[in-house]
Amino acid sequence: MFEELLEIYKTKAEEIEKSRREAQAMLLLVSAIEKISRESDSKQSDVELLGRLIDQVDRLSKEVSDLKSQLRTRQGRPMPIQETSSGDGKALDNHAQSLIEIIEERPGRYTTSELVDMLGLNKTTVISVMKRAHELDPKHVKMTQGKRRKLYLSYVSENEENKAEASHGSGDSDRMKLELMAMT
Repeated sequence: MFEELLEIYKTKAEEIEKSRREAQAMLLLVSAIEKISRESDSKQSDVELLGRLIDQVDRLSKEVSDLKSQLRTRQGRPMPIQETSSGDGKALDNHAQSLIEIIEERPGRYTTSELVDMLGLNKTTVISVMKRAHELDPKHVKMTQGKRRKLYLSYVSENEENKAEASHGSGDSDRMKLELMAMT
């Protein structure tokens, strides 16, 4: 009988030890799940932080590319010096002179929007600068108005001007010949 009690005691002890191990394993499992949950929350906030940083980098990248394009259009030319003592007229003249130099280097037809990007000024100021550039050099700087009141500015070099005069000159002489023929 003593041996039977000893056997029962051993099996009971083994069962208790087994349930203790299971309880300990469950506690380890619960603590591991809690740790994973905390890490997941931490990673989620890290992901959100990374998302905000990526958005910020994208915005800054766009700003940098805009600044680079403005610098490329100016081709390293310094901004006109604005003297406060002489007022806005001097600054406007300086901007107009810079604009003339820019379009002289790269002739073409420029819209107001393109010049806003090139000069880095607001639209109203650019229109004033366009008008002033036309006043300063009317022989080379031509300002035209397109559809929907869109303003264009272009630079006509002396070669192009001579070609235009030659074609207009022959047209005028042809018109005069026709008028003379009509009179006779």
